[in-house]
Amino acid sequence: MLTVLAQVAWRLVRFFAFVAFSLLRRPGLVGPLLVAVVVAVQVARWGWVARVLVLVVVLAGGFVWWLKHRSSFNRLVWIPAVQWYRRWIRYGLMWRFWMGRCALGITDETTGRVMRPRVIKLRYTPSVDRLLVQLPIGLTSKELDGKRTHLAEAMRAIDARIRKDKPGRVWLDLEMRNPLQATVPAIPIDESLDPARLDGLVIGFADDGTPWRLRVRGSHVFIAGATGSGKGSIIWSTLRALAPFIRAGLVQIWAVDPKGGMELEFGAAMFSRYERDDYDAMVELLEDAADDMDIRCKHLRGTTRTFNPTPLTPLVMVLVDELATLTALQPDRKLQARAENALGLLLTKGRAPGFHVMAAVQDVTKRVCEWRDLFPDKIALRLGKASEVDMVLGDDAWDNGALCDSIPRSLPGIGYVRMEGQAHAQRVRASYVTDDEIRAMAHDYRPRRVLHSIDAPSNHTDPTPETGEAA
Repeated sequence: MLTVLAQVAWRLVRFFAFVAFSLLRRPGLVGPLLVAVVVAVQVARWGWVARVLVLVVVLAGGFVWWLKHRSSFNRLVWIPAVQWYRRWIRYGLMWRFWMGRCALGITDETTGRVMRPRVIKLRYTPSVDRLLVQLPIGLTSKELDGKRTHLAEAMRAIDARIRKDKPGRVWLDLEMRNPLQATVPAIPIDESLDPARLDGLVIGFADDGTPWRLRVRGSHVFIAGATGSGKGSIIWSTLRALAPFIRAGLVQIWAVDPKGGMELEFGAAMFSRYERDDYDAMVELLEDAADDMDIRCKHLRGTTRTFNPTPLTPLVMVLVDELATLTALQPDRKLQARAENALGLLLTKGRAPGFHVMAAVQDVTKRVCEWRDLFPDKIALRLGKASEVDMVLGDDAWDNGALCDSIPRSLPGIGYVRMEGQAHAQRVRASYVTDDEIRAMAHDYRPRRVLHSIDAPSNHTDPTPETGEAA
């Protein structure tokens, strides 16, 4: 009898020790399961009618919550539940098996034990599972990156990308579905004139479902992409978001289209200054912008450190559709030097007094834009090869998952954006604004004060806009 009791006691001790060890090792999995077991035992003491009523009340309450306030239900119930399942069930139970099959591990010479990468955190989004992985000593992120295809296949993901977090840790981004597959329609125009919107105009969506916000105050934007990659989508989505500011005279667009107006002509009525035929006039526009910038600097110095646009001192966006035509492809070297000098001045001094440059290029080499590194925010659409991705977004951008050379031609507007201060690029897709929407926008949101350079004197230095109504 004593022997039987001793065996039972020993088994109970081993069971509780196993539970305690599991709780310490995997608290996110074992803790909720223990709570569920305790609740189930307590409910089991009730009659079947009470159990059914509790179940009906819980399901009905959850359904009403989901129906009436879906965002809070998703944030507080659905996303945590899915994240728990994926962290502890899908990846937690299969992780070591996947690492073994993908030959990711290192053997300890002393104990002979095989050390595998370990998941320590998961961030769930509807399209991407982001796993923070702890690497064992002796295994590098390069080795994990070399197995990206194997990991994607094993985990039934569309793609896998590796991003460095800190020494010994990497983020493994598993794309479970492509939320950017469908064309993004034009974003509805927000009529608000809050200057804070200039720090984050919504022009599309990111691959995690969040809005893609682009800064036009206190920054400059460099757009690179092959022909047909969707540079126009970014330009027109930005102008669409700026439309109320343009009509109110708080933002002026000074546009240059060296391709004879093939891209920007549709919205010409929205531009305060516009050149598309004469290269001398195009360069003069850039020089006039630089001169106005210097005058404004003298006017604003000592008065404010944060620029807020007014009708007398609007934010001026200098928009150049194909920069290479004024730089690398410009046969007149004097004209080229003048363009590069004016552009350099705008990029180095324009952020504080409210002069913003948005330039689009096809060729991303240094000869096209000598001042490429002075653009804080960079966007890379479809490009020809991996080296071009690093030229636009910075060193190791391609290694960290910005695969611009893999974007299909059938998906224009998709690219990777790297904002100032961001460690890694984010995949985004700009909304598509149709020709009819551009025409309607140009008609409804034309500026109240217009000064076209083709009608203006060449020595334009007065920063105060004209008072005449647009025709």
